[in-house]
Amino acid sequence: MNIIIGHSNTDLDCLASMLTAQKLYPGYEMVLSNLLNPLTGNVVSFYITKLSFKRPDDLKDQQIDNIVVVDTRSANRVKEFFANIGHVEGKIEIFDHHPTDGSDIPGAQLSFVGNGANTSTMVLKLIERGIKLDADEATIALTGIFSDTQNFTTDSVTPDDFKAASYLVSQGASMKLARFFLQPLKNDYQISYFHSLLNSLDFHNLKGHEVGVSFMDLPNKVNGLAAVVEQVFSVEKADAIFSMFHFQSDDSTSIIARSRKKAVPVNKILSVWGGGGHEKAASATIKKTGDMDVPMALKAELLKLPPDRTAESIMTKPAKSIPVNVTMEEAKRRLLEIDHTAAPVVDSDDRVVGMMGNKNIRNAEKANSMGSPLKTYMNTKVILIKASNTMREIEKIFLENKFNHMPVVNDDMKLVGIITRKDFLKAIHEEDELAELLQTR
Repeated sequence: MNIIIGHSNTDLDCLASMLTAQKLYPGYEMVLSNLLNPLTGNVVSFYITKLSFKRPDDLKDQQIDNIVVVDTRSANRVKEFFANIGHVEGKIEIFDHHPTDGSDIPGAQLSFVGNGANTSTMVLKLIERGIKLDADEATIALTGIFSDTQNFTTDSVTPDDFKAASYLVSQGASMKLARFFLQPLKNDYQISYFHSLLNSLDFHNLKGHEVGVSFMDLPNKVNGLAAVVEQVFSVEKADAIFSMFHFQSDDSTSIIARSRKKAVPVNKILSVWGGGGHEKAASATIKKTGDMDVPMALKAELLKLPPDRTAESIMTKPAKSIPVNVTMEEAKRRLLEIDHTAAPVVDSDDRVVGMMGNKNIRNAEKANSMGSPLKTYMNTKVILIKASNTMREIEKIFLENKFNHMPVVNDDMKLVGIITRKDFLKAIHEEDELAELLQTR
């Protein structure tokens, strides 16, 4: 028997990867995990006559010749299958897109492509081989891509994700059905937990990172908690959230995490408890919690995070300024030399006392007052950024004020740099590269 397997707690990308792998490997049987993400369960339910698969227990006493593993390379995430498999006669091939997961399946050959969705890689192989899909197969595959790329908004999205999606639409994939399957909160209990989570989140500023943490004690395990956490994350402004669910029935604790920043890699943080997933979406399960204080253990891991960037790390320095004791004519000349639309005005101690911009110059020229003292026309309302302000604090300052140039001062209130909106956006764009550098120090 030749089989195709994916990770436990099968999500939509994993299911779609299995389906498309079966088109690439005719005759291979899909073996579906006993644990399904609720959204995946809905798709399987509606396409029960379309999807033919076995369960892990069906592998007992079977001779397994070849195995294709999709959407994971971690032995821990496929152990429910290998627990029922003896010796594998042939090859074990892996198709995965998780860049940081450890590869520890013995004898396996890994094919890694870092697309936003693993399904995209499989679909591109179908395109290469000229293999067609029917409308139902294309819809399931498209749903998998939408799910894992969060509708093409994750940082891991590549041009190949769009290419694969475009091909699936050409094969008859239904956008309307994909939206239907991706509706996260379909059950009343999920809506109830959604409101409970919102009310129970505690926010902590950890080295400049805004992190929301919640803990819920539940009598029994329930499905669909990841969708609840996803919805809470979508309405909160935190950089990351970690939701802990303790289940009294078996004394286990699940941690589900989401992040907006590569500097807060949730899969790496949760790997301490054998968790897996992506840098911005991951989960872990502690099977026997016992006397372990899970919130305190999680906080200890979060305290290991590198500090967030500050104004000092993204500002332009040294800042070019204009002395307060010059005329408007001299201010115009200096502003032209600075080649900015505005510049800080400083006193003899290098403290910022105002801002001078092109609009101020034009007002003086209209009044024929270019010989007037600069302080007559300068803006005295100045918003200052501290060198120690974090990215989140800088963002708030820009959103609440219309100014394009923000002077940066030290603890003595002396000018040390300047930040423009362009500087801030550039820093956001380069965030992932800087986060990687910080984590290697």
